[in-house]
Parts: sequence; structure tokens; C-alpha cells
Amino acid sequence: MKKQLAAIALLLTTTLTFAQETTPAPSTTFAGSADAYYKYDFSGIDNSLTSFTNSHNSFELGMASIEASHKMGKASVFVDLGFGSRAAQFTYNDDSTTFMIKQLNFTYEFSDKFKVTAGSFGTHIGYELLDAVDNKNYSMSYAFTYGPFFNTGVKAQYTSGKFSFMAGVSNPTDFKSTIDAGSTQKTFIGQLAFLGDTGSAYFNVTSGSSNPSSDENKTQFDFVGTKKLSDTFSLGFNGTYAMTTNDFDSDMDGEWFALVGYANIALKESLSLAYRLEYLDAKEATPGLGLLAGTSVIGNTLSLNYKVGNLTIIPEFRLDTASEDIFADSDAAPKGLTAYALLATTYSF
Repeated sequence: MKKQLAAIALLLTTTLTFAQETTPAPSTTFAGSADAYYKYDFSGIDNSLTSFTNSHNSFELGMASIEASHKMGKASVFVDLGFGSRAAQFTYNDDSTTFMIKQLNFTYEFSDKFKVTAGSFGTHIGYELLDAVDNKNYSMSYAFTYGPFFNTGVKAQYTSGKFSFMAGVSNPTDFKSTIDAGSTQKTFIGQLAFLGDTGSAYFNVTSGSSNPSSDENKTQFDFVGTKKLSDTFSLGFNGTYAMTTNDFDSDMDGEWFALVGYANIALKESLSLAYRLEYLDAKEATPGLGLLAGTSVIGNTLSLNYKVGNLTIIPEFRLDTASEDIFADSDAAPKGLTAYALLATTYSF
């Protein structure tokens, strides 16, 4: 009897061990990042008209991000929480709390080629990303600032080889709830992408409600391209064109476009130089662009990236010139040029 029980126990143990070895266990992955900066505007006041660097002669905390993802079988969930002013500006239509839900979405993979994602996810428009650790320049472009930030809805993606196609529908742009938007209008999104060995190209579109409170709709066409020319030199480009219309007043219709070039040079393994050149034409834009409406701006940004482990130190200099006097000096006298320097740090974990 003892021999029989031992044999049964051995059989069960072997079966359980084999099952554990052949059935992948659910996995949870955690990650995060943080950033902070000091900025000095040579005008003596804050002249920044782009996101996340709206300060002068001040040490500022940017954002702490905590990300978690879990996958089991064909289903997965992704949670992205942000703490700080950068997160609050990104989710500007949400009520301010101690933390903000930047992204929260669920994905089901029907196959290796086709998947559906539902929830809130970062925009597919543009070259730059929200988290500072994902960009070479710390300050943001005008194209990022006045493009969409995120969508809340559902999207489907089909991938075949190096090509992929995405299409979806969401609440009004940058709203997590139609209750907050005060409108059940929808925004349609799409993307055609090519990912090559040394370069990529993305053709993006978004069309629909962007500001229900002012009856504004936006259709935006966007192109992003990247090319790695060598182990030490790479280029990027973002061209975006936006048309805005008003449901009841055609005099409030407008348009604007931006052309942004990026160059990155790796001086050595821990040191690189990033340059961004941007031209924004907002001469026909609606008042929604604030001081930029009716003018054009050329922005030059030069950033040094010095890496020490997961820490990156970014000294940066920026010079913006406008066709109109949209900036000001410390005496509030208007001028068409502004410049500032900043020192930022980012850390990923």
C-alpha cells in the first residue's frame, strides 16, 4: 500500500510540475519615472507658451509616474498614474486630485496580428511623448502643446509584417467622460504605420469634437518619420495640420500647422546632443490658441543629455522668435523674441 501511495504521489507531483512548466503564469510588471527642473527666462518673467515649463527662476517638480501592466493569456491591462503639475496639465479636463489617471486601458489579442484596446490611452498624434524620460528635449514643442493629449474609447489594430493599421472611436478629445465634456459627440482616430529596420513612418488622423463647451470640432492630419543614419546620428520629423470648425459660427473656423525637425547626435555612450527646430504657423488659427493666434513662431531648442545609470541630466537652451510681439519683458513691454535656459533631471525605474 505504501508503495502504491508513493507512486500516486509521485505521479501527481510530476503532473503538477509539468503543468506549471507548460502553462505560463500571469505576470505583473511595474515601472515608473520622475522629473524635475530649474528654469530661468532671460526676459525676467515666464514667457513659455508650451506645456510643462511655465515658470521663471524657480525649482519645479515635474511628474512622478507609476505604471503597472498585467497579462494573462490573450488579455492584459495597463495602468498609468501621474503625480504632479505635469500630470495635471496633461489631464486638464479632469478635477485636480493628489494623483491623476493618465492612462487606463484593457487589451484583448484575438491573434498575433489583431488586437482591440478599450479605455483611456495617449494620443497617436505627434512625435513627442508625455513622460519626460521618453524625450531628448525637456521642453515641449508647440505641435505637442496644441495637438491632442489622449483619447478615451476603443481602437483596433491590425499588424502585417512591417505595416500596421489602427482605427478607433472615442469621447471628445482629452475627455475621459462625456459627463465632464457635456456632450456625447465622438472623435474618430486612425493611423497607418510602417516600422523598418532603420526608420519608421506614421500617417495619423483625428477628427471630431475637441471642445464641446465652445462647439469646436477639429480635424488633424499628422505625419511622423524617423531615420537612423548611423550608430551615432538619427533624425526625426513631425508635420501636422489642424482645421477647426464651429457648429454655429463659421467666423470661428480656423487652421494652423507646424513643421518640426529633430536631430540627435551620440557623442559617446553616456552623452548625446539633441536639437529641435520648429515652425508654427497660426496666422489663421482660432482664439483657442491664445497669444499664438494670428502669428507664426520659430523655435530653436538645444539639449544636452548626460546619463548616469538611470539618471539623465539635461541642460537646455531655447530661443523662440515670433512674427508678432506676443512675448513680454519684465516691464510688460511686448516683444517678439524670448529665450530661456533650464536644467532638468529625469529618472526611470
